[in-house]
Amino acid sequence: MKRFSIVILLVALAGLAAAQELPILSSDAPIGPRDVLEISVLEDRSIAAKVTVREDGTIVLNVLEKVQVAGLTASQIETRLKSLLEASYLSKATVTVQVVEFSSKPISVVGAVVRPGRIAASGNTTLIQAITQAGGLAAGHGSELYVLRTGANGLSEQVAVSIDDLMINGNPDVNIPLAPNDLVNVPADTPIVIYLLGEFARPGKSMFRSSQTPTLLQAMADAGGPTDRAGKTVVITRTVNGKSERLQVNYRKILSGRQQDVLLRDNDTLFLDSAMF
Repeated sequence: MKRFSIVILLVALAGLAAAQELPILSSDAPIGPRDVLEISVLEDRSIAAKVTVREDGTIVLNVLEKVQVAGLTASQIETRLKSLLEASYLSKATVTVQVVEFSSKPISVVGAVVRPGRIAASGNTTLIQAITQAGGLAAGHGSELYVLRTGANGLSEQVAVSIDDLMINGNPDVNIPLAPNDLVNVPADTPIVIYLLGEFARPGKSMFRSSQTPTLLQAMADAGGPTDRAGKTVVITRTVNGKSERLQVNYRKILSGRQQDVLLRDNDTLFLDSAMF
């Protein structure tokens, strides 16, 4: 009964995943060469045009020559065009500029997708659209993907998104808009092998996936828990940067909530010695 009770506790105390709140993101990025813009003027529809920014950073409309737009956002281009049109052509100009394609700052999709690489970004490209343009998810993908970008403060940001929440549950809150230069990383769900020796009910090899983030208690539960002869200390041996490391953990303290569970790595070896009577 002792061993059975410990196994039940090991399973019940497996780690919990923490939810992450997603930030609101903006795609109002500076325009560059080869970007495609949709321009309309409410007061004169003949000015409407779909234009590609030239290599010198300018655009040309039928009533305006060479307007420099590189480095400006869509809203800033609206202001510039409004000023130029009202100075030379219209008494009032209500200008709308929409980014059709950010060719100068493509979105990169890498990892476990069918066609990893770059895709053209638009002003309203969503996460699902980017994955679809990359051919969809490939076999062996993990449970989460990550959007990496440079924030407004110049620092790198990473947003984690549950793939089930996005692709199966269809949660619109996680189908976030992507910004130019964003990188979408879909990690593969690689296998993790843990070796268990000593006083385990089923010593040997336990197999996990990286998405499971296996812990000491999970590995012990998978091995049937400790035997009646087991001590309280598990020695974890692993190789880090070519050097062997040993970590001694009192698993009973983890069970009682006095110590955090330990995350395991691929090829970790767990040894559980006999108790000293």
